[in-house]
Formats: sequence, C-alpha cells, structure tokens
Amino acid sequence: MCLAAFVVKYVLFFANAVFALAGLGLLGVGIAVLVQFSDLVEIVPVAINSIPIAVVVVGAVVFLISVFGCCGAIRESRCLLIMYSVCMMILAAVKIYLAVVIFQNLSDIYNVVEGWIRDAFDNTNLREAFHVVEAAFQCCGVSGPGSYDGVYPALPPTCCADPTDAGTCAAADAFGGCANIVANWFNTFGDIVGIVLITVIVVELVAMIFGLFLSNRITNRKRSF
Repeated sequence: MCLAAFVVKYVLFFANAVFALAGLGLLGVGIAVLVQFSDLVEIVPVAINSIPIAVVVVGAVVFLISVFGCCGAIRESRCLLIMYSVCMMILAAVKIYLAVVIFQNLSDIYNVVEGWIRDAFDNTNLREAFHVVEAAFQCCGVSGPGSYDGVYPALPPTCCADPTDAGTCAAADAFGGCANIVANWFNTFGDIVGIVLITVIVVELVAMIFGLFLSNRITNRKRSF
C-alpha cells in the first residue's frame, strides 16, 4: 500500500470514530430537546416533536454509517467503502436541506412562538398547560407579569422562583415574558443544530472523497496481482 492510501485509510478510520461520537452527540441533543418539548406539546398547534425526532434519527443514522466507515477502512473492504461513500453523499444532501430549513425559519421564530404562546394564554382550557410551560422555561405570561392584569388577582406561583407562602408571586420578582424566552430558546437550539449540521456536512463530503479514493486504490491493487 502506498503512503497516500495508508494515510487515507487511518484518517478515514479516526474521522469516522469522531463521526460516531458526533452522531451520539446529536442523539443526546435530540433526546434532551424532546424531553423539553414535552412541556410545549399541549399548547403548540403543530407537531413540534418532529424537529427533535428528526435530529435523533439523523444522529442514529450517522452513528451506524460511521461504524460502516470504520470497518470498511480498517478491513479494506471495497464493498463497505462504496456503501459508506454513497450513504455519506445522501446524508450530506439531507443535512444541507435540514440546515437550510432551520436557518430560513429562525428569522420568523419570534412571531410564530408569540402566536403559539398568546393563543395558549387566551385559551382558558390550556391555562394549566401554560403554567407548566412557565415553570419549565422560567417565564411569566406572554410578555411579562403585566399579561396577568385583569386575569388573576395575583400572579401565579409559576411566575417566579420563590413564590410567597400564600402561593402567589410579587411582580418585582417575576420572570420575563414567555414569548421572548421561548423564542430565544428556539433560536439557540436552531443555531447549535445548524452549526453542527454544516460542520458535519463539510467533514462528510471530505470523508466521502476519501472513501472513494481508498476503494479505488484497493481495486487497483487487486488488479495488479
């Protein structure tokens, strides 16, 4: 084996070990967000769980394909390397689409979230679910404690970290509005996932080229014997 093929072989192996860890990282982030989203399911009118579920699926697929890449590189299996390269190309295309969708929707996230939060706040049947969201995100009302003017005689205990013995909350100690806090949370989550996706896309394209190069070298070597 020439020096270039030797280097590519082990770079591909170690790169896929990193991919496997990145896949596990995406899996962990998706599961954590899925748990957090459970508090929003009752008040959000769309299938919001589909976002973290998609991240979990992508993370699991990246992990499995990375295992193929590791095995194909270390065993010098042409079949596994070609399968790995094709899968990497497909995954990169899917991630490019996901990254574009995420960044396109981040600009409108505040207006969308404010609409969800306001509709839930105005719906008396969802008031208890809204209080669960307040406790989970440490926020108060739609835009702050003023949202409860004329609604309750006093602020609910979910509006602050240390409610009084009577189960109420002082306006001076209240959290900020849920619309802004939840929207910022979505923005942070979207930025993190988008940056991770772009980074993984670039590395995956390089790994795909390496996989095809190593596969071609293995084929040429077999033909020379």
